[in-house]
This record gives sequence, C-alpha cells and structure tokens, in this order.
Amino acid sequence: MGFLAKYLAFFKMSILHHLRNYKLLIGLCIFQLTCLLIFAHIWKVAAARMGTIDLDPKLLLWYIALNEWILIAVPDIEIDMEYELKTGQLAYFLPRPISYLGSKLVEGVGALLLNMLVLGATAFLFVYFWTGALPLPPTSFIITVLMGILAGFLSLVFTMVVGISAFFVHEVEPWRWVWEKFLFVFGGLMLPLTIYPQWMQTIAHWTPFPAILGGRSGLIFNFELEAMLWILFSIMVWTSIGLIFLYTLYKRGLKMLNVEGG
Repeated sequence: MGFLAKYLAFFKMSILHHLRNYKLLIGLCIFQLTCLLIFAHIWKVAAARMGTIDLDPKLLLWYIALNEWILIAVPDIEIDMEYELKTGQLAYFLPRPISYLGSKLVEGVGALLLNMLVLGATAFLFVYFWTGALPLPPTSFIITVLMGILAGFLSLVFTMVVGISAFFVHEVEPWRWVWEKFLFVFGGLMLPLTIYPQWMQTIAHWTPFPAILGGRSGLIFNFELEAMLWILFSIMVWTSIGLIFLYTLYKRGLKMLNVEGG
C-alpha cells in the first residue's frame, strides 16, 4: 500500500501544480477554441468542394475536436525530462525510493487527465452548441471519449520515449518535430484517413498514429463494433510496445550514464 501511496502522492502533486498554473490551462482552451472556430468556417467551404466525397461539415468539426482534444492535452513532459538530464538533476532523483521513470509517468498522467477534463469540456460544449447535436448516440459517444483517454495515455508514453532519447541525442527537439509531423500526417489530424490514398492508409495502419487521432475519431463517421474493437486492440498493443520501448531505453541510458561517470 505504501508503494502505491508514493505514486499517488506524485499524481496529486502533478494535478495541484497544474491547477496553480491555471493561466496555462486558460491559454490552451483559448488556442483550442480558436482552432475550432477556424475549422468550423473552413469545412463549410471545403466539404462542399470535395466532389463525390460525402463529408458532413458538422461531423468534420466533431472529428477535429476529438483530435485537437488529445493533441493539446498531452503535456510537454519530454522537455522536462531533457532538462533534468542535461542539468544533472536526474542524479538527485535516482537515489529516491521510487522509480524516476514511474514518477514521471504518474506526473504525466495527472497533467494529462486534468488537461483532458478541462479541454474536453471546453471543446465538446463549444461544438455541441455550434452543431446542435452529438455526433453519435450518447452511449457510443461516451465510449469514444473513454477510448480518447486511453489514446491520450498512448500518446503520453511515446512522448516520454522522445524525452528519454535525451540520454543518447541530448537534444530532443528534432525527434519531437519528427514525431509530431508523422502524427499530423498519418494520424489524420485534419482529414479522415479514409480519404487518404490507399498507400498512405496502408502505412498508417502499421503505426500508432491512427489509434491516437484519426482512427479513433473516425468512429463518429461509422461507429461499428468491429472498428471500435480494432481501435481498442491497436491502442492496447501500441501502449504495450511503447512502455517496453520506454523502459528499455531508460535502462540502457542509465547503464551508459554509469559507464561515462554521470
């Protein structure tokens, strides 16, 4: 019980820390609403010019909202991890009776859940009043939101992978840039993956990006049990791969740090 209490304390501290930084949360909400307002007007024109592709502008706005919700809510934990390694703070964290990697993961989850709660309420209320309806029946929409929480955790894990790469490359910004650009393209940030060329859909199928963004958000266009179970399976598999990869890199990084003398 004491073991879990330690991690729970980090989880609570993370939430309290981000609540104190409420101005950042307000800024994220304003940024999110600005994006949604822009896309709300863009899709009125764009959807009408897509020819044979039948895309409802209201559903497209919900699609964007579900994507932006995850994209903005994931904290920039990789920047903190890079800073702690470059400044030597990591050496002070290692002797503590709690895993550094575990504590950062729990802190990230606390920030993620708080961001998702605030940003989700902001985005979904805005889009609901803009469109006048939910994109799915209430039960299906709740399932989609719950899957979004799992997708947020998946994105957090791979964000930490980017952060832990500071052991080897020292500067994580290039890796962060690459990760985000692949997420935008193969995650289907602005357009559903179903309208992509077939070769891009095939590549995306073998990556975690659709599970984080477009594949999951795309359920609002065709919510079927088979599609939902596939996305859920994909989230679970990629989360497991991400956690294993994260732990492996962390252990190799510590070994390298000890060999080089810190």
